Amino acid sequence: MHHDPAGEQRLGDDPTAVSADAFAWRLTPAETVAAFVRGALLIDIRSTVERQAQGWLPGAIVLEPSVLEWRLVPNTGGHLPEMTSFDVEIVLVSRDGEASSIAAARLRELGLWRATDLAGGFRAWRAAQLPIGGDPAAIRG
Repeated sequence: MHHDPAGEQRLGDDPTAVSADAFAWRLTPAETVAAFVRGALLIDIRSTVERQAQGWLPGAIVLEPSVLEWRLVPNTGGHLPEMTSFDVEIVLVSRDGEASSIAAARLRELGLWRATDLAGGFRAWRAAQLPIGGDPAAIRG
């Protein structure tokens, strides 16, 4: 039997313990689809140029990284109507997963504990041969 010399219980030992880091997972393309199907907000933070060159992410809300906090944190006055609480699941998507990982960590610091991102970004989405396209005019931000 292993004994922790400090006598402290580690987060992984207690299934009820919750911290922002406990939700710092990153999703695969298939997990991103599953999250969207169950109601997660899919947020595309790629630039207009990147979206035009790489393709559109079906079902995503397009937001510039500079407005994420204002549009996603509840009660900011500019938050999206879907952001009814800090419990909303959010999946950010960037070109290659770097910008989205940093942005998701910042959102978790602000209390959006279910914010995560697509590991590998839109490139991983394309590599998984998931659908792209849709009407760009239907994209909202």
